[in-house]
Amino acid sequence: MIRRLALLAALLVALPAAAETSTERLLLHAWPGAQAKKMSEIGRGIGVVFSPDLSVPDNCRFYQALGFACFQDADWTNVIAQIHMFNLLNPDRRVATLILETHGTNGNGLKVQDSYDPAAARSYISVGALQERLEPDGVFYVVISACNSGRLLRPAIYNRLNPYCGDRLFLPANNGIVDASDDFDPRLSAVMIIRPQSSHIETTLVGTVAELRPATRRALLAAAKVRGVTLPKEFAVSDMLVQMLTRDPYLDLVTGAYTDELSKDIRSQQTSEELFTEFVKTLNAAAARQRIPPTKRVLMAKKPQRRAPKPSARSAWTAPR
Repeated sequence: MIRRLALLAALLVALPAAAETSTERLLLHAWPGAQAKKMSEIGRGIGVVFSPDLSVPDNCRFYQALGFACFQDADWTNVIAQIHMFNLLNPDRRVATLILETHGTNGNGLKVQDSYDPAAARSYISVGALQERLEPDGVFYVVISACNSGRLLRPAIYNRLNPYCGDRLFLPANNGIVDASDDFDPRLSAVMIIRPQSSHIETTLVGTVAELRPATRRALLAAAKVRGVTLPKEFAVSDMLVQMLTRDPYLDLVTGAYTDELSKDIRSQQTSEELFTEFVKTLNAAAARQRIPPTKRVLMAKKPQRRAPKPSARSAWTAPR
């Protein structure tokens, strides 16, 4: 299997206040159902936003099968509208926590885009604008996975981004920039911004459904049927999301406090692979709890066919966020 390493933007988001440092307590509130008994309930109440260029074809179907609400668009206005509509139409599965798998633009703005082509569809949003627009829809936790996201909380750009920051990653906002209202006060917002304690480059791995155990694939197919989606062949998952789902003891989440420092730290590929292995184990364990029996088949004689060999090489690609 070929696994591609993408650089997600590591997070750091918070209000200028004292940091909350209990990761276990934060996750207990933000993602209480991570260890659900049913595969289709793992992501209940959780929404995931992907920048299109940090995803794979039909990636959202994989997350929808697991019970997440998934949004993928290069326009933040569309993303916010889709979240609003989802919560309106699914009162029993409303998104209360939003995980952002987006670019951080070196901490100068949360970015979603189709590609790095200057003419590509692309938009930005400030942290304050997220709080202001998500609170009326009942979203109370935002977990940001984006490079140097601690810098996103700087008071100078918390509510209103600076498109003239001079950063080469701040490409033309062809789909606009979403800022908070002039009178928005983030200190009064009920939306909590959650980030890792340390600023770093977040990593995303692309895996295949074929890597999962047969019983896990059966459980995923059943979960996809429940959600009315077709399961894709591959999916993208970040280190951060895996750490939250598996309750990795090395994950250190906080709220509050911003940073000015621009970090270049990144995990090794081996560490990311180890986390991916834990992700697969977690899905296998969830499937084991369901115990979905294999489908009975009528055996029929047929001509032997050659099986295409599974690729074993691994290649890495990087995309600054």
